[in-house]
Amino acid sequence: MEIHKDEDREGEAILSKYYDGIKFPANVPGNVKDHLESVRNLKDMEGDLLLDSFPKSGTHWTFDILYMLQNGKAEYSTGMILALDFEPIEKIDALNSPRILTTHLYPQHIPKFVKDGKCKVIYIYRNPKDTAVSMHSFLRRLNMEVFKNYNGKWENFFELYATQQLHYNTWFEHVQSWLDFKKKNPDLPILMMSYEDMKKDLRSCVQMMAQHIGAKQDPEFLDEVTSKCQFNVMSKAKNSNNEESQISRDGTNPFYRKGDVGDWKNRLTVAQNEMYDAVIKEKMAEIDLEMKYTL
Repeated sequence: MEIHKDEDREGEAILSKYYDGIKFPANVPGNVKDHLESVRNLKDMEGDLLLDSFPKSGTHWTFDILYMLQNGKAEYSTGMILALDFEPIEKIDALNSPRILTTHLYPQHIPKFVKDGKCKVIYIYRNPKDTAVSMHSFLRRLNMEVFKNYNGKWENFFELYATQQLHYNTWFEHVQSWLDFKKKNPDLPILMMSYEDMKKDLRSCVQMMAQHIGAKQDPEFLDEVTSKCQFNVMSKAKNSNNEESQISRDGTNPFYRKGDVGDWKNRLTVAQNEMYDAVIKEKMAEIDLEMKYTL
């Protein structure tokens, strides 16, 4: 394992732990190799779900939808959402069943029992332009020692994001890895869903998730889940989550921002957008997904 420091043109750095060809955030505990081994060997529990995504693709939003569906009650989760990537495995083992195992890991590092078909998988993806905007805002809001109070300017961050690997490498590598995994394992229960579709028609997406995980599909219940999980409604409710708010600099919940589709238009300059469109055109040639950049 190596420590990588990706510095922008003004010296602001994003730290990573490099292992197995992937840049992991510096808050992955201890030795990445040993931690990933413990994740791979995690014991399954009845009702486990795996929620995977590239960072800033709607993970926390989707978690609470699944939490309500899994428990049969339209009630928000409380406390910190524990991710496989960042918690000692003992904390994951101590969670009560049924669990939602949240992660940004690549398929080669997920628990073995998932590959054995003992767990339903939900993979959420979001267009890479809005993901970049959200990631920059998130890093600047964090009050965590391992991120060293990152204050990088947007234009400098975007240059790094668009031209090299940062946490979990690139958006394109992550999405491609999961598309390949799904194609090679057609019998595994994997649902891939876009952030943009959730914003456009959450009710239909909630229905699809309920069907996928085998949750009750009473229309009134699904309507209530949909109502409470509209992004603007949930973000207001979640700002009172003290545990998550403690890791931000301003006391707000850093996992929720605007939740808009197309906010990249307010940040990317014409030159940045043209440059990144060329990258997207090249990288998306082999990625069989229809991406929506506006609604």
